[in-house]
Amino acid sequence: MLCFSPLWAQKKQKPKKKSKSELVDDIQPDPIARKSRPDRHPKLLEMPILLGSVTGDQLHGIDVSHYQGRINWDEVAKDPKVNYVYLKATEGVNTTDDTYRYNFQECKRVGLKVGSYLFFRPHLSARTQFELFVSVVDTKKQDLLPLIDAEVIKGVSTSVFQTRLLELCELFEKEYGKKPLIYTGRNFYNKHIYGNSRLKAYKYFIAAYAFDEPELYGSDDYLMWQYSATGRVRGIRGNVDMSRFVGRHSLREIIY
Repeated sequence: MLCFSPLWAQKKQKPKKKSKSELVDDIQPDPIARKSRPDRHPKLLEMPILLGSVTGDQLHGIDVSHYQGRINWDEVAKDPKVNYVYLKATEGVNTTDDTYRYNFQECKRVGLKVGSYLFFRPHLSARTQFELFVSVVDTKKQDLLPLIDAEVIKGVSTSVFQTRLLELCELFEKEYGKKPLIYTGRNFYNKHIYGNSRLKAYKYFIAAYAFDEPELYGSDDYLMWQYSATGRVRGIRGNVDMSRFVGRHSLREIIY
């Protein structure tokens, strides 16, 4: 597993405080819906790729939205930590990210592998959410598989959530000819997705802000791990979500 002992060496242990494993465990419920909320780490995570702890296939990348403001993509393209980018395109049935078109054009211009994601609202029509997405996103110009960000319940039952997520996935598969990628938190997956045999057939991108790769119930497999919400990248002011591939998985598995 990754070795981050230098981060803890500077902190003295005090009686009755939580153990290290508890400190790095992800928050209940998952914090990923609140992009402005900081990671729980005492310091910004060092990039595992710089510590030489992963193979060449386990490339790192970022996902961005209007939260990152105006991005200098020429500078981002020079950062060795960025090998792929996911951009927020739409949310729900009537919200388009106002930075999407600029960011997409810039990613293509500087040669970064880029894909687009939909923030899924399970209390709303799956078809209407899909129709908004395809009205904004040019499917023929995508480098990466479409991504469904499924991290909130919004008051519906787990059964309704799963039914509508499956409907959305099937619409994407019909449009793209390939299954979409699903992004969610570790805790959210274990509570609302685990055990559904049809949803298990999809590829997953798991968020868990911890030092070690997260484990899912049933040792379910996943391709990518978002390990920090407080990454730093050239050309982006402030924090950015950082992710990488895990195990035997690599970029070629999400190429569209």
